[in-house]
Amino acid sequence: MASTGQLTAAGDPYVSQKDKESTVKFYVKNTDLKGLGICAKEEISAHSVISDIRYLREVTNNNPLSESELHLHDHQHYWPDGRIFIVDEPECYFNHSCSPNAYIYSAGGKYFIIAKKDIKSEEEITIDYEIQTTGFDVSWECKCGATNCRGMHRWDFFLLSPEIIRESLPFLDPWFAQVHGEKIQKILNQYLKG
Repeated sequence: MASTGQLTAAGDPYVSQKDKESTVKFYVKNTDLKGLGICAKEEISAHSVISDIRYLREVTNNNPLSESELHLHDHQHYWPDGRIFIVDEPECYFNHSCSPNAYIYSAGGKYFIIAKKDIKSEEEITIDYEIQTTGFDVSWECKCGATNCRGMHRWDFFLLSPEIIRESLPFLDPWFAQVHGEKIQKILNQYLKG
């Protein structure tokens, strides 16, 4: 991205909207089962950073979704520490899949979408919403269409099958793994015992 030499209020280099759009690796598209989704503009290699996640604001008891924001209920990101944020467009359209091709990773309080495997041009880019959450009293029916679709989601990583938990460990957010390290260690110790 080209910088104009100007700085934002935060001291970061100012980048024009045109330059931002030229580096975006995806576009928003209507999907068959899930409404709007994110599709790759071009092939994306495994482990590539696809996007950062921007937020409109935090949702709290003192500042819940307003009547005019109720349509944003499905565009919230549940952080491992229990906080909830409304995800900005277009990142709010990364849909869930039980067989995702990308995952969320955080560093320094900023969240990113990273390719889990090679993604073909025009392929929908998806993440697994359940592997970064626990302790929420929410459930919903999955419509991902994956051959290994789990059917019903309970928003709790530790309620997933032991096999899914084991396969998901390399893709856990570092912060989530640190906070829930004891539970994860118990699961790994059970595998050692056979």
